[in-house]
Amino acid sequence: MTGKDLFKQLEQQREDQHHFIKWWRKENDFVDIELIDSFYESAKAGDQYEGFELLDMEQLWTIVRKLCGERVTRTIKDGQEILSWERQDKGGKRVISCSFAPEFLMQIFDVETRGNYIESA
Repeated sequence: MTGKDLFKQLEQQREDQHHFIKWWRKENDFVDIELIDSFYESAKAGDQYEGFELLDMEQLWTIVRKLCGERVTRTIKDGQEILSWERQDKGGKRVISCSFAPEFLMQIFDVETRGNYIESA
């Protein structure tokens, strides 16, 4: 399907809880997940796609938990849901806390996969 076809289907299928799109190309060379708004900004009407799936917060949370294991947790603090993520970088280990929001969950996913998400069954 073309990007134009995919955009039409997105408009028909997207519901309020959908914040992410998982998409893949005909060649099945990779699967990508991104914020739907970012996808709209970068995709073109003539691009070719094999398929897509819309994801909500819980679905991406499940994927992030598989990637990070115990290094990522969700807690409630002052009535707000908070993510805590233990990240290893050049300066050593550090814990980053942020709200449980689509943008932050996507950032963790992107850092953990380094832009190279391999989907396992």
